[in-house]
Amino acid sequence: MMLGFSDPWIFAGFVTTILSALFCVIYGILNWNRGSTEKEGDYREEIQWEREEIELIEKLP
Repeated sequence: MMLGFSDPWIFAGFVTTILSALFCVIYGILNWNRGSTEKEGDYREEIQWEREEIELIEKLP
């Protein structure tokens, strides 16, 4: 009996839960400021698509 747990599988699940939470916290700290860096030209293509969509909608009867 480990720490009052009668079944070793319950203890394994408890330890796995704590380890996964610890991993998530460490991963979040290491990747805190990482992310997709947006470049200046990233929105130009989207703006062009919007313009084309507006033109197509205006041409509809």
